[in-house]
Amino acid sequence: MSLADRAPLLEAVGLSKWYGQHHVLREVDFRVHAGESVAVIGENGAGKSTFVKILAGAIRPDKGKLYLSRQSVSFGSPREALRLGIAFIPQELAYAPHLSAAENVVLGQWPSRAGITSRREMLRRAREELERIGLDLDLRRPMAELKLADRQIVEILKALARRARIIILDEPTAALTEAESEALFRVLKQLTAEGVAVIYISHRMDEVFRFSDRVDVLRNGALVASAPTAETDPSELIAHMLGQAAETFESTGIESSDEPPTLVLSHWTLDGVTRLQDVSVEVGKREVVGVFGVRGAGADLLAEGLAGRRPEIRGKVTIDGVTMPVFRNPRAAQRAGISYVPAERKKDGLILGLPIRHNLSLLILHRLARLGVVARGAERTTASTLISQFNIRCRSQHQPVGQLSGGNQQKVLLASRLANRPRVLVLNEPTRGVDIGARLEIHRRLREIAAAGTPILLVTSDVEEAVSVSDRLIILRDGVVVDELVGSRKTQGQALRGATGRASA
Repeated sequence: MSLADRAPLLEAVGLSKWYGQHHVLREVDFRVHAGESVAVIGENGAGKSTFVKILAGAIRPDKGKLYLSRQSVSFGSPREALRLGIAFIPQELAYAPHLSAAENVVLGQWPSRAGITSRREMLRRAREELERIGLDLDLRRPMAELKLADRQIVEILKALARRARIIILDEPTAALTEAESEALFRVLKQLTAEGVAVIYISHRMDEVFRFSDRVDVLRNGALVASAPTAETDPSELIAHMLGQAAETFESTGIESSDEPPTLVLSHWTLDGVTRLQDVSVEVGKREVVGVFGVRGAGADLLAEGLAGRRPEIRGKVTIDGVTMPVFRNPRAAQRAGISYVPAERKKDGLILGLPIRHNLSLLILHRLARLGVVARGAERTTASTLISQFNIRCRSQHQPVGQLSGGNQQKVLLASRLANRPRVLVLNEPTRGVDIGARLEIHRRLREIAAAGTPILLVTSDVEEAVSVSDRLIILRDGVVVDELVGSRKTQGQALRGATGRASA
């Protein structure tokens, strides 16, 4: 019997939600069957998070019905939803950091005898769920000591310990490496094979097609498409998300040039757990050079070193023919003409409480000042120009940058770094946590920036991004350059094989 012929495990009919006059969810119908995986995609602001939070009991709908195994249900809280078998794993995980993984798995359900917690029984229960998914994890370690991927596994174990029949995940791979994402999806595939239904929000088209059975597209709060994944393609889904056909591109590399490279990293070396071993990289004018590796391979060290954040790295930097030691601090990097877009925009790149215009002008105040006083008219004009150039969607330049979507925050960050007129632009995970529409805009803008003469070093753990945007792709593994991909060799499969050490098929 096909899925279409079976009764859905969970069904939503006509879900709607308003916040004041803002209609964030519009008559959405949805269904998921036991053993099915459904991806929910859409631009930021499309209503995805509101929708899954209604399914998980975190938000009450203003209109519509929910049915679980054909029975009408209404959830007053995530606890009520969990009691009926629906578990929600948010992007920002909620856990007790100083308790062990095992304690978190059975949190609120600690086994006891005569009022005394039985740690042996607690560990046994947690191990039972761990064995169910076939993974090895030290359940005695505090959650604070586990890497993010392992914390997510613990959250899944917690859901299984409560006999969840439906697991909902909000962007589960946003901060994971390719290898960690693959491991997570292996677990989820095993669970769907056992009959668990999985619903997840994703911004990564490649994983949608690798894992999901069906994909639902939201736009402006409405369900605009729902199809078996095997019967659609990325271009069609992106067109549904944006309401128009999307421009896509695949970089094939620039023509070779006799010009000397603008940027040269020579013999970079760093000892430690995450290390670099005699790494040398060149970036030519009008070129995007990508650096790809799994977490811990050392790729991010190159970006941080060029930003002046890794003074312990040994080696040389040459910019426009001038050679110098690795930068000792960020100011030295900026003086040399480096503009750096960090991976953590909220923590390291933007001042969320300040208006957009102030964030855009932070690095160029010296150019906007007269006799030590910032010319506000010039600042407003500059902000207006950058907002237009980078298609930053906002109410006005006076709006606090923290109120923008992730994609628009990233555009503000990129625009502020370009306003500084750098000799070299260095980017670390430039599209992490942004929606697909903003991602395409940023990729297109990076190609335009490079074509206009600003060389780009792009460090990313997103293999699709690494391959599509770069002219040349450097592969790092364990701190060593193991390959350089150009032309027909620059494929996702080749990049992953080099980064992980897996033999070519």
